[in-house]
Amino acid sequence: MRKEKEIEVVKLMIDVYCRGKHKHKKELCEECEELWQYAKARREKCPFGDEKTFCSNCKIHCYKPSMREKIAKVMRYSGPRMMFYHPVIAFKHVAETMKYKRKAKKEQKGVKVKNDKEKD
Repeated sequence: MRKEKEIEVVKLMIDVYCRGKHKHKKELCEECEELWQYAKARREKCPFGDEKTFCSNCKIHCYKPSMREKIAKVMRYSGPRMMFYHPVIAFKHVAETMKYKRKAKKEQKGVKVKNDKEKD
């Protein structure tokens, strides 16, 4: 379920980018369609499944460098605009990002405490 939602969000972000940068209204241009198909295939093959974080927070980068640059450009452009096109999705993304960062910070503190105890 989560995988499908993430795929849908990526599609929406690519739509916003293509509409704004390439002036395509109904369908994606060839370049954006290629990026969309690539992103969808990469997400389908993700080894983390539904436990996956956002790609920006992931330890494994499964996009080839050229596609990673393209998707990063799409995200930078579409991210702020998602609040106008899809506000609920944008709010959920921000909330989940904050949740992930809090969790990572707690885990990092836990690791430091364990390492300090091991030294004693």
